Amino acid sequence: MNKQEFYNHLTGDLIPFWNNLYDSEYGGFYGSADSDNNINKTSPKSAVLQTRILWFYSSCYKALKDKNLFEYASRQFDFIIKYMIDENDGGIFWDVEYDGKVKDRQKHTYALAFALYSISAYYSVSKNKSAFDAAQRLFNLIERDYKDEYGYTEVFSLDKSVKGSARTMNTLLHIIEAYTEYHAAVNTAESRKALEYSLDLVRTKAYNDDLCRIECNFDEFMNPVGDVLSYGHDIEASWIVYRACEILGNDEILSDLSPKLDKLTQNVISKGFVDNGRNGIYYECKNNIDNTYRSWWVMSEAIVALVHRYNLYKDKQSIYLAENVWDYVKKYFISPHGEWHTQVDEKGEAIKSRSGLCGAWKCPYHNGRMCLELMEML
Repeated sequence: MNKQEFYNHLTGDLIPFWNNLYDSEYGGFYGSADSDNNINKTSPKSAVLQTRILWFYSSCYKALKDKNLFEYASRQFDFIIKYMIDENDGGIFWDVEYDGKVKDRQKHTYALAFALYSISAYYSVSKNKSAFDAAQRLFNLIERDYKDEYGYTEVFSLDKSVKGSARTMNTLLHIIEAYTEYHAAVNTAESRKALEYSLDLVRTKAYNDDLCRIECNFDEFMNPVGDVLSYGHDIEASWIVYRACEILGNDEILSDLSPKLDKLTQNVISKGFVDNGRNGIYYECKNNIDNTYRSWWVMSEAIVALVHRYNLYKDKQSIYLAENVWDYVKKYFISPHGEWHTQVDEKGEAIKSRSGLCGAWKCPYHNGRMCLELMEML
């Protein structure tokens, strides 16, 4: 495993695949492509997909300095601002139709986080004043309307009269991710305070020291509910939260969270890895029953986390496991079209679907970021 093969995969497979999904007629990127790469040009365009693509092209440009990548990022930013951002409050609609007409006007905190994440990344490489203003407005909106005394809420109804009461680790994790990118871009007292607060929620509310995991679901008072161990989210958190601590530069928070984050990784390795990763990683364990499907994003995040762990502790097992998972990905996940299948079963066979290569949640964010991270880490 070396950085060259991840560079080759990024530039030779992933980027060309996604370039081909650009919608030159209506803007943005097509909303879905099935497992055989049949593109649905009239599929809705989700906020999650479109913002993650903006992050992808912005970050690829930052690493590769290819002006074509910057052009894709700029066009994508323009599409999001024109069609997906609500002029009234600066939030992002859940999705739009293929031609940009608003389909679902609801505002999900998760989607707001990805809008902030991606626009902050674009601002970092463009220094575009409109990007700065949009990112700042999103940040202020989340802090004002999507946070209360217990943490971050999930979704507003259309008229903002009702907030969703349940809270999730998934949203919290991506708030941390977005605030990390935003703080790195603007470095203000407000961004620092918000990032510290979100990390404190992991320390004081979300992390379960007895079970060495981050709880997945919470009630409105941020009390854990249910019994779910998310192998993917925990191993993703192990490096994303560590990165947030580094960007923040708070030694006290880092020293407290660092051993907890390593316990997350060890717990996932011991319970979710199949044959030391040679047969992939399970998706999650709910009520002590494993979901044995293998998911593209879990594999991506595990590889990054393991290489990150090796660089921190010089633990040779981490590289060994990362190589096993990467070999598994190359054998079963990477499609003939360059992009990864969404899921494979226990036999390594792709589970085909209408959004198997591209969809509302299926994008170049996890595996593209894996390539970018390993080009730096290795």
